Amino acid sequence: MAASDIHERPAPSETSAWVWDHDRRRIVWANEAALRFWGERNLLDLIERDFAPTDQSTYQFAQLLHAVLSSDVERVRGQVVLTPVGRPQRVEAIASPFTLSDGRTGLRIEAFPAPIGENSQLERLHAIFENTPHAMALFAEDGSLLQQNAASAFVFGDTALRGLAERYGERKAARDAMRALLVGGSFSHSAVLKTRVGPRRHRVTMRRMLDPVSDNLAALAIFSDTAEREESLMLATAMDKAAESAVLSVIQAGVAVYDDALKPLYMSDLAKDLLGVPVDSAAPQLGRLFPRDRERISKALVDIRDGHSGMAEVELAVQGAGGAVRWVKLQIKKGGWRGASAWVATITDVTGGRRAAVAVQRATDDRDVAMGLIGVGTVALREDGTVGSINAVAADLLGWSEREAVGKVLTDAFTDTDAALLTEALAGGGQVDTITAALAHPKNNVAELSVGISPLSRYNRNHRILALRDAGTAPDMKSSVFDRKEAVARASHELRTPLNAIIGFTQLMLEEPGPITSPAYVDYLQDINDSGAYMLRLLQDLLDLRSLEVGTLALDSAPIEIGNLLRIVGREVDFAAKKRDVEVTVSVEPDLPAVLADMHTMRQAITNIVSNAVKYTALEGWVRISAVQRASGAIEIEVIDNGEGMTAEELVAAMKPFAQMSGSHRSYGGAGMGLPLAKGFIEANRARFEFTSEKHLGTIARIVFPPNRIAHPD
Repeated sequence: MAASDIHERPAPSETSAWVWDHDRRRIVWANEAALRFWGERNLLDLIERDFAPTDQSTYQFAQLLHAVLSSDVERVRGQVVLTPVGRPQRVEAIASPFTLSDGRTGLRIEAFPAPIGENSQLERLHAIFENTPHAMALFAEDGSLLQQNAASAFVFGDTALRGLAERYGERKAARDAMRALLVGGSFSHSAVLKTRVGPRRHRVTMRRMLDPVSDNLAALAIFSDTAEREESLMLATAMDKAAESAVLSVIQAGVAVYDDALKPLYMSDLAKDLLGVPVDSAAPQLGRLFPRDRERISKALVDIRDGHSGMAEVELAVQGAGGAVRWVKLQIKKGGWRGASAWVATITDVTGGRRAAVAVQRATDDRDVAMGLIGVGTVALREDGTVGSINAVAADLLGWSEREAVGKVLTDAFTDTDAALLTEALAGGGQVDTITAALAHPKNNVAELSVGISPLSRYNRNHRILALRDAGTAPDMKSSVFDRKEAVARASHELRTPLNAIIGFTQLMLEEPGPITSPAYVDYLQDINDSGAYMLRLLQDLLDLRSLEVGTLALDSAPIEIGNLLRIVGREVDFAAKKRDVEVTVSVEPDLPAVLADMHTMRQAITNIVSNAVKYTALEGWVRISAVQRASGAIEIEVIDNGEGMTAEELVAAMKPFAQMSGSHRSYGGAGMGLPLAKGFIEANRARFEFTSEKHLGTIARIVFPPNRIAHPD
């Protein structure tokens, strides 16, 4: 079929035929039978039918196209399930390549209902057999493998352990199992079988049946791995037997044992001493020992019983003789005692550590408050490099809240280069050090921090205390810059309200201009409306720049189909391009995976880049938009034009907010925020932005999403 045939209609037939444009995800031609199949009245209705990227039909057509392009045959046959009018329908599809009018490759599909009958029943049974989670296999009388499902292939492999004898490891065991099956019709036993990961005990269940292909006797075998269950049982038994001796051997810890009803069974002398119970008295009820903590203990026991935790650990206060308070740590597990189920508790004195911790915390709190009053941020680091505590000043400098900062890796707040420098300084063997490090996401005009590092105490040099200060800006200048930016942001918010009113009312008047008799006044209204809309866009750009500067830009990352996004942007700039007679083309590599990004900011960033390319390209020029996946897995978007280009100085100026190249504002308009915003949005979405240009030769803008930002289907 030639490309020109796309506009022809062949004679109606019972076989539905249509042409699929994969890049645009739509049907571009169909015969009468296909129109009836898809439930559309005419070809134009069918062409406008929406096929979403997540539509099952889109996915199946893509598979057919891949099969056609990767095979040596001209036609590929397969079964697909389509939902043309809301009801799933299985059809036989014959697919072949088709050259579209613009030279791209499409897909011609001929479809007819799949036959229903014995074959369909077999296919259904085969699908059930393949998708069951149990390892299943069909063996001949001699033990050779006839067929196995995916679960069986995963456990035993496809080659070495195919036969029943190979799985049992000896012919006699396999022969005995097969003989028992043929005599009794069914057979089940537990046996150690060879698997891909070594010997594992399995429950083997076998049923005698006829092979549906050869009509000979065969054995259907189901293999269930029981090794983990038996290991757990053996471990539990061993724990029961060893519980008494293991628990009693705990050094410097008291032991108390209670039955399921929390009746005391045993309490060691050390436990009695720690809990203030006379040594010669009987063990008291658990609730009587801790009358004020009964709810905490009950909740801990319920969590263990319900499987939410394996052990409960609570610190409790015990009042001893003379009114002295002692702190003990109570660790409770479910275990065994002399053959019966029991609760086993170990009791440890933690009074000294508790008092020391309180003293250290008080000193830390006092230090953090004092440092905060003079504008110094403090961070206490744990041994693994995560934040243990932080004061408000440090959290603000790093761009984190105090609550979310605890547990974070401190080096994540800095650029990769300075994070490595900071890591090296932290490993400095307890010595005091001071470095300057740049923040990965600068906040409030603070780009670099002076970081003073010292051990948290002379006894624990692996835990560090850090003092953070702004390294680059004096406090008064920082305050004035911050106040100025805050004032701009607030003014922008305030100006949006009257602008929205101006735009809204002029839009209403333009839609019903009856009372306005002068055509010139209608033009004035249009000018007011356009100017208001332009001012609103400028204000939104100002607010977005502010959000980027202070790190408060809200992003909603989700899988984005890059091809769809580029085609949308191409359509949006098409009107402006045609006015300048600039040709805009979009080229997207087939089957390009989705990327994880925020749709709103990425759409605005790419629109800004493409609009700039169109604006600065001479009449009858061109702009090429493309997207490909590199060998590394990264996805690369390029916007190339043959426009005026820029010098090195103009290139630097173009990336600064509000900067204008010589004569650019007069010739083209704009406030100079398009490219800086695009760069900020792209980097906020964790992609790389590259921008190169050469005077009189054109400009290349490149967006690179690294492999870790590629969306992988579940």
